[in-house]
Amino acid sequence: MPTCKPAYMAKLNSISIEGFRSIRDEVTIRFPNNKPVVLIGENNCGKSNVIRALDILFGEYHPKYKDVEHFDHHGRDSKTPIVISGSVSNFSGVLGRPPQRINAFKFKCIKGSEIEYVALLEDGTPHGYISNDVRGELTSIIVNSEHNLSYQLSYTSKHTLLSKVMKVLHKSLISDEQRVAALKKLYVEIQNTFDEVPEFKQFKGSMSTISGEILANMSYMLQMDFSAYDPSNYFKSLRVNPIEGTDARSFEELGTGQQQLLALAFAHAYCKSFINGDIVLILDEPESHLHPLAQKWLSKMIIKMAADGLQIVITTHSANFIDLFNIDSLFLLRKNGQATTVINHSAESLYKHCIATGANADKTKVETVVPFYANHSTTHILNGFFAKKVVLVEGLTEELALPIYLERRGLDVTREGIEIIGVHGKGNLAKWWRLFTLYGIPTFVCFDNDEKHDKQGIQRTDSLKAIGITDDELAAIIGTKDWAISDGYCVFGVDFETTMKKSFDDYNAVEVSQKELLGTASKHIVAREVARYLKMDEEKGWTNIDIIKTKLLSLEPFKPAVTAAASATTAPIKSTATSDMLEQLKAKFGI
Repeated sequence: MPTCKPAYMAKLNSISIEGFRSIRDEVTIRFPNNKPVVLIGENNCGKSNVIRALDILFGEYHPKYKDVEHFDHHGRDSKTPIVISGSVSNFSGVLGRPPQRINAFKFKCIKGSEIEYVALLEDGTPHGYISNDVRGELTSIIVNSEHNLSYQLSYTSKHTLLSKVMKVLHKSLISDEQRVAALKKLYVEIQNTFDEVPEFKQFKGSMSTISGEILANMSYMLQMDFSAYDPSNYFKSLRVNPIEGTDARSFEELGTGQQQLLALAFAHAYCKSFINGDIVLILDEPESHLHPLAQKWLSKMIIKMAADGLQIVITTHSANFIDLFNIDSLFLLRKNGQATTVINHSAESLYKHCIATGANADKTKVETVVPFYANHSTTHILNGFFAKKVVLVEGLTEELALPIYLERRGLDVTREGIEIIGVHGKGNLAKWWRLFTLYGIPTFVCFDNDEKHDKQGIQRTDSLKAIGITDDELAAIIGTKDWAISDGYCVFGVDFETTMKKSFDDYNAVEVSQKELLGTASKHIVAREVARYLKMDEEKGWTNIDIIKTKLLSLEPFKPAVTAAASATTAPIKSTATSDMLEQLKAKFGI
């Protein structure tokens, strides 16, 4: 019996894109083995252009005949060439003389010139004739609310999921002549049953007579007839129907979210049963139409599907689909001016950034840094990846109250794309600052000088040293009992509430009235409501809020020494200033 799985399983290793829509300079998306590629970033940053480029190179329609519009060229400049290339492996077909395997496909378009679409062979030689059979070894399929389930589970084209499955099943079926003969006999019986319906038999006879007359002068005396099966693909007689309880439903009865999930289930079953590669499944915003719990479940399923060998690309605006365990398959897209940039990192580059910004070199290891971050991450913290700027605060009180203070001074953080995130203690500030700044996200740190959980000042020192504060500045900052605001940080004196009470004359009175009105003494709820009702007199408190506002609006990205995903483990990098400071702390506190 032949095996369903082919000897060769075509895979996409990477795709490079240049001059296409928002992508000016070449960007490359690499496909790690058995992990989903996750494209994140704010709206209009270029995520959709990446999947459009994938569809040009590996989609249903032959790239050679692609109708390229003027707006497909970056900056709408038709003189700018569009170049899309995909590195591949494990293609079974060979091309050229002498025959060679295919290493890549390349698409190039300059307005006014013929489209160039070639396969690059093992020695780099371009080969211009690429048949649909060769192209069919690796195809991309987009699943979103526009490319719905009824299309993918139909025979509309040979590129749909259902057509691909049935082609594999048909090949296996016809390999056994006795099985084919038995099936034909059964289909004859089905046809005879249809003929027992008088209306069908009459219509069939009329159709046969009329078509025979019309087509009488055609080659081979073509005629029309009805059949219960397609002899070119016996399995085309089968249809896929969703079932609810015991009743069959139409796809139109399903919600869009249900359709997307069923399409994914079908693709996963196809992958596990027949192939380990050969399709790139593109999920455009899979969170659409799914409630948060369903998103979390689907995220787990996508990771499982990828582990089973299905190549998956997703674009998303949901932190539920970010898994830091798969950091090397996470790509952050941002707009730099009018051009899309792509940021991708690895365990090695995260490790080097942590060490370079003062992390403990004895405790931080390249093999443990990713599990450390992944195990401590939450969807709430990971929302920072979708922000233009991030403000890290110690806890819920600052997270709820600070946006109110800023909005009352004219800065709507939501409108400006600023995410204020509580990280559950000052000991976590430097950790998440390092992650976000590694990806070039402008990040501001707020904390207080409460020594309750940081008597030796190590956590505050770590946070300040990470953002570049020198030894000379540290003592004054850590010792202050009042506001301390600079370009990358804000210190709220002893603690947030004490500092606010000192800075606003009416704070105590408003706090008492709000506790009575709300019927609760919950610290963070009361602090938020107090922020809403403080007087707007020109007091010290509002002056400092204005300074924070100015610092946030002018906040620039931290430029890490690590600018690209590292490919190899490197020796630990010592930060001299940080090392000196740690030695001082050891001497002072005996640690």
